[in-house]
Amino acid sequence: ASLPMDNETVLAGYSSIPSEEDQANKTEAKLKRFRIALMVLLATVALCFIFIVLLISGVFANNENATSTDSSNQLLVEQPDLPMPYGVNFGSWLSLEDYFFVGDRGAVEVATPTNGVKAAQCLPPLNLDQAWFSETDLFQQLCETQGISYAIRTFQAYRVSYMDLGHELTTIASLGIERVRVPMSWCLTAYDPSQDELLLSARNLSAAQQQTLLERYTCVDPLFAQENVTVRWPAIPKSFVVNFLQACSGHNVKAILDVHTYPGGTSLGTFSGIWPRAPLFWKYDSPETEPETLDVGRTLFREFLDWIQSLDDDALSGLGGITPMNEPGHLAGLFGSGSANPNVESFLPSLPSELEQEYLQQLEEHDQDGDDLSSVPEGPHLRVLKWQSDAADAFRNTFLPAKGIELVVNVHESIFVQDLVTADTADEAGRHPYATGLLAAWWRGATTAEERSTWAVLDIHHYHAWEPSCQGSIDGSGGYLCGDELQTDQVLEQCASWTQVFRDAGREQFPDDEGTAKLSSGEFSASTHHSVLLSCLDVSTLRKSYLQQIETAKAANVQLYWWSWKMPYGGAFRPAWSFKHLLYLLGVFSQPDISVVPCGGST
Repeated sequence: ASLPMDNETVLAGYSSIPSEEDQANKTEAKLKRFRIALMVLLATVALCFIFIVLLISGVFANNENATSTDSSNQLLVEQPDLPMPYGVNFGSWLSLEDYFFVGDRGAVEVATPTNGVKAAQCLPPLNLDQAWFSETDLFQQLCETQGISYAIRTFQAYRVSYMDLGHELTTIASLGIERVRVPMSWCLTAYDPSQDELLLSARNLSAAQQQTLLERYTCVDPLFAQENVTVRWPAIPKSFVVNFLQACSGHNVKAILDVHTYPGGTSLGTFSGIWPRAPLFWKYDSPETEPETLDVGRTLFREFLDWIQSLDDDALSGLGGITPMNEPGHLAGLFGSGSANPNVESFLPSLPSELEQEYLQQLEEHDQDGDDLSSVPEGPHLRVLKWQSDAADAFRNTFLPAKGIELVVNVHESIFVQDLVTADTADEAGRHPYATGLLAAWWRGATTAEERSTWAVLDIHHYHAWEPSCQGSIDGSGGYLCGDELQTDQVLEQCASWTQVFRDAGREQFPDDEGTAKLSSGEFSASTHHSVLLSCLDVSTLRKSYLQQIETAKAANVQLYWWSWKMPYGGAFRPAWSFKHLLYLLGVFSQPDISVVPCGGST
């Protein structure tokens, strides 16, 4: 059956069938809505894409710095209009120094012993509030309060987290810096704490298990043991050093491995590793002992060279040089006969008389026509110089010189007692020309002209911060007042010329070298005073201090290494001592050298 329809109903039914004009209008409307929807969709996709890219970048950035406890500095300028040092130090990474860890509580002296004062406030990320004097002091405290396994893991966690090698080495290479000097402890281990099940699962360890960990990851100081005192050094895994050298190779940066500390401590200062104990190394130094293997220091250095020679080519290609000892006998010249404190026994005893004369004769054998050349005088300093000569002998008997690896031998004028270097008091710029000449004369006798131009590098550290006439201070007590531009320029120009004095001493004492002898200063900074409370911290003075030293050294062909690359827990020391922080202040980096991890309550 059909439904009845009237005309209106029929017309209404037909009106629902669009005309051609209506069809075109509706099609256009649909296309418009489609275009709008498509634009919204594309915009949404674009926003999502940008969000994902930013998210991934953030994740990668976080992953890249996952092992680093400091903020990531980004280079602002591809090629900054700023001269760079030849090298930088990775200070207080594998050999701890207290003032790197003062936090915001603010110790005021750089590496200067103060009785009863524990300057360091932390060793992040596991130790955030344990104060300490030195590396061995901290390790002992952690063992006593937290247990042996915790103490070992604290040092391992710090070493792993302190340096993001990929980021740090990439940045250093991009700046055009060629060398990284790494101060390190003498105490090494073949064990890897990251793979040690006993250490990783350490819970309720038995006495035997704790002893096993001590044997694997610490070294008993053999010299303090002779004094019936137990001092343990936290060991550096050899695999850790190998990985670092391989990373250097991959980034076209060469490492200088500096054996910064030795059993007993070789110098007076918090950097010795044994403070507040007095140094014992030279008391037990035995160059006259037969066989020589009974001498602790020489044996350790020979064993170190043997290990280096056992490394594969990938690791060796990242090694630029070795420093056998850092600032040996530093400040010994302050004590004993002929010093400013003649009634205080020196920690650096003289060589036996017969050995002393024999050694002086050996040094003179290198001189052919030394009419105008200086001679090395007698004195306790000869014990240090003899040790360094023996280290050079050990090095030259390896294949390392043939590999292009250098021996960077560090000595310091403070080994001479006052009476030997009185001529230096006439120099108003603290450049120590007479003492530098004596050290150059010794180097002439300890090496040949060919060695000095190829692999043997004479290294003398120099800081304005400890030279009264070169110091800048907020109270005008040094050579210039912070902010006095004319006075600052005059003093810095004069004091920075010490590198030219160094080069001139080489030319005078190495007449056959024709200026080719390799000279370096493994440590310098922009600091104007060893007390951070008195030091000039304004950017203008820091820039001048840095530039004057760099430019003068380049003209004198003396290689400078900044001390130190970073110190994120260093509080007020950072502006003049952290190179990353200085570059931030000078507009090269976008972020300061500040840690995201607190130190001793700092933020």
